[in-house]
Amino acid sequence: MNALIRTYWFALFTLSEYLRSGRVVVELLAIAAMYYLFFRRWTIPMTPEYFFSTAGLLTLGLTVYTGSTILALGDRASGYVTLARRLGRGPYLLGLYLAVLAVSWGVYGAICLLVAFTNPIGSLSFTGWVLGTIPLLLNLALLAAFLTLLTPIVLPAPWRLAVLALVALAFSGSLIGGSTLSVLPESVAIALDVMRAVLSAPLLPAFTGFAISVSRDYSGASAVVPVAQLFLVIGLLAFAVYSFAKREIIFSV
Repeated sequence: MNALIRTYWFALFTLSEYLRSGRVVVELLAIAAMYYLFFRRWTIPMTPEYFFSTAGLLTLGLTVYTGSTILALGDRASGYVTLARRLGRGPYLLGLYLAVLAVSWGVYGAICLLVAFTNPIGSLSFTGWVLGTIPLLLNLALLAAFLTLLTPIVLPAPWRLAVLALVALAFSGSLIGGSTLSVLPESVAIALDVMRAVLSAPLLPAFTGFAISVSRDYSGASAVVPVAQLFLVIGLLAFAVYSFAKREIIFSV
């Protein structure tokens, strides 16, 4: 319980430091630009599918900036003072993660409020809004957890490159295929297909969650997708905390 309380207060401190420093102005300007370009009242009524697909992609992109900026706040020599006290490595890393998540979810919430008050989606009920929001927020949490894993204080550069290479290989289906596979030996082509299938399996909850957010259809096996997203978030965070606990701490100068 004490660890949870310390994590909460450190996350709150990191969030207040982020707001006080003025870095949040980028998110505020991005919210205004996204609303003006994509969500303000047009002659054609906005559909729920358009809102969730567009908001999902835009907030995911902005989360990359927010995560990189807030996690960089933890990669400072002053962090030694924090870790030397009773906080510990796990709460330190999770506090940074929660601060990223708070800003990312806050951006989505601000967009939802602007749309609800200025350009409401007539065919979308409150229940439909909640059903579309749940997998979207879990995808934001998933991306924030992945960024936490890739921060320099968690994984050294070679391991970060290895993780990114595996992700690139999982997405290589559209790049390595067709005529390219036909000129490769059959054993190599089969090995590539197997590797892509294995590596893309952990990414399936994220892509399926995005599709559910747009369709808001939880029938059949789709009902367990948010659970799979949540477990994937927990797995990434657990691996990040484990890696952070095992390596020597060298904060950037």
